[in-house]
Amino acid sequence: MTMENIGLINAAIYRNLCSILNMKLQDTPIRGGQYEVMQVIAHNEGITQKEISQIFLVNKSTTAKAVKGLTSLGYVRKEQIAEDKRSERLYLTEKGQLLKTRIMSIVLEITNIMSRNLSSEEVEQVNYLLKTILDGLIEEKIRLSKADI
Repeated sequence: MTMENIGLINAAIYRNLCSILNMKLQDTPIRGGQYEVMQVIAHNEGITQKEISQIFLVNKSTTAKAVKGLTSLGYVRKEQIAEDKRSERLYLTEKGQLLKTRIMSIVLEITNIMSRNLSSEEVEQVNYLLKTILDGLIEEKIRLSKADI
C-alpha cells in the first residue's frame, strides 16, 4: 500500500506510536491522550486545564476528561487558585512522577526507533518540515476559530 498523502502518513505514524506506547504501558491504566496531558503537566507544573487545552488546541471538555482520569488514578493533584476560585493548578503526585520517568524513557525509546534509519541531518530536516506543517495547520485552525466568533 502506498501512502502519498502527508495526512495519511502522519495518521499512520501517530496510530503506530500510540499503539506501541499503549503496549509498553499495558500494565498501567494510562491510555490514549492521558500520557500526553501528563507530559505537559510534568513539564509545566502548576499549569491550568485551560492552558493545556490551548496547547493542544482542543476544547476544555476533552482536557477535563483526561485530567479527571489522571486525578482519579492518583497521578495528578489539583490546587485551587486563590485569585480565581474557578481555576485549579495541576501538579503530578509522587505516583505521577514515577510514571512520568517511565513514560519519558519509553518515549525516548520510540523516538530512537523512529529515527534509527535516518542520519542526524535527516532527523533535523524531518523535525523542521513537520514543525512547518504543524505551524500551517495551527494558523488555519486559529483563523477558522476566529471566524466562528
